[in-house]
Amino acid sequence: MAILLVWVGGVAAVFLALSVLAFGVPLDKGPSVALLLVVISASGWLYLRHTGDDAQVTHTVIFKFLISIALPVLAFLGAPLLVLSQFYDIEIRLWQAIIAGLVIATGWLTSAVFSELERKRAKAEKLRDYHKALYAEIGYTLQTLLDRGEAETEAARIVAQMRGSKKFIPFIPREHHDFLYDSLVGEIEVLPRVTIDAIVAYYSQIKSMTALADDMRGEAFRSPGMQQERRILMYQDYFEMRKNAFAMGQHALRLIKEYAEKGPAAAEALAARINSQAAAPSDLSQGSE
Repeated sequence: MAILLVWVGGVAAVFLALSVLAFGVPLDKGPSVALLLVVISASGWLYLRHTGDDAQVTHTVIFKFLISIALPVLAFLGAPLLVLSQFYDIEIRLWQAIIAGLVIATGWLTSAVFSELERKRAKAEKLRDYHKALYAEIGYTLQTLLDRGEAETEAARIVAQMRGSKKFIPFIPREHHDFLYDSLVGEIEVLPRVTIDAIVAYYSQIKSMTALADDMRGEAFRSPGMQQERRILMYQDYFEMRKNAFAMGQHALRLIKEYAEKGPAAAEALAARINSQAAAPSDLSQGSE
């Protein structure tokens, strides 16, 4: 609403200013000057007061308009008119044409601003929906991936049973934890960089884990020719991949939640803190060599 008032006020101010110049309205007549000053002041105040994403988009569109339209028009039309006005009296019809052209250009600019704002709002709404969907899918998956304590105890029990009996082959269930991600991956660019990295890393781990599970369900894993020790190593790798997927999922959930509740800057700061904490042990070990 504030942007609309700014545009209406701006068009009115420019129109009145050109009318004063074109039609010779005396500047000592109070009502016209007062109205002009009020409109200009109100427009400037509203423009300065309107901060945030919408204002940033407006600034961008206005800048592009000034560079691509306003400056060329001033250079190729305004300069010759200014020179001619020094030698000839420019007719009122010409001033009327200039004013009409300005109104048309302003209308185009207004349409461009609101189109850009609508596009950005639609993208923001889609981003929120995608974050909510992925947050729900990742959260549900983490509940099934690793129940701390019980999962590790169960994995240790299975490994011990495999070592005790060469004929024992664990049953690996087929799991699918990426239905929503697969349906959204075609528009993954909608997500911000701070969360997309964590989300893609998590689902890449999920897909690698699923591929290994499929191999362990195959005939080669169950064939008598495969040594039991090799099966044990594969199962241990599988369980470690589940643990890594759990940690990656927690990381993705933290970033999504931080982004939704506190905004992009807070999510970027959280990601930087997590990355610095993760890099600290490796830096220490390198320095100790």
